[in-house]
Amino acid sequence: MRCLGTVILLGLLATTAAHAADEDLSCRNGGFPSEEKTLGLAKVEGADRLNFLTDTDGCPGEDVHCRQRAYVVGGDVLLTGRGHGPYVCAFFPNRGGGSAGWVRRDRLAPLPVAASPPLMDWVGHWANGDDTIDLTAKGGALVAAGDAYWPSANPPLSERPGGPNIGELTGTARPKGAQVVFADADPQGCVANLTLVGSLLVVGDNNACECQFFRSLSPQDAHFGA
Repeated sequence: MRCLGTVILLGLLATTAAHAADEDLSCRNGGFPSEEKTLGLAKVEGADRLNFLTDTDGCPGEDVHCRQRAYVVGGDVLLTGRGHGPYVCAFFPNRGGGSAGWVRRDRLAPLPVAASPPLMDWVGHWANGDDTIDLTAKGGALVAAGDAYWPSANPPLSERPGGPNIGELTGTARPKGAQVVFADADPQGCVANLTLVGSLLVVGDNNACECQFFRSLSPQDAHFGA
């Protein structure tokens, strides 16, 4: 596996919450794929809007200052992570990049997720904006080929006169349960962990991969409304 180019992710992916010293309360878009070790799916219940809550000081909580503008409604499906009291860290993927934050646990109905998806469930073209990963089957293994761009494949010349930074992923590995790991031979090198959760492919890294898609969350053949 190799990453080409120098992709600068500072600020875009860093988790700079006021709770930096308390990792358990961090719940944001950039860090979600790498920080959430237990992933699931859940459907939102109820007729009222369910607002995402921030991870800033004193939150999550029911005070107005904890409430984000982003919200979901009954029937929406969320990717869920760890819990904190009556709240769950959740992510709602959509074409605009998605929304993440704490939500009330009592508004969610867990959905079944395969613990060991069939190999062919992994196979396909996965996309997150301009970033893509193609997974093909070879024997009992998966072959990955991915490309990533920062800040996008075609940024305005006024912002990036030298063009985008480019990353590339290649490798072959066998899934174990709902996860597959692509790793460099160098023990200090890049490790990309892919988790299949229903129709979503969640990709996290060990902070040694200079490629944007290693922290992307990519819907396959599905679109989620805002």
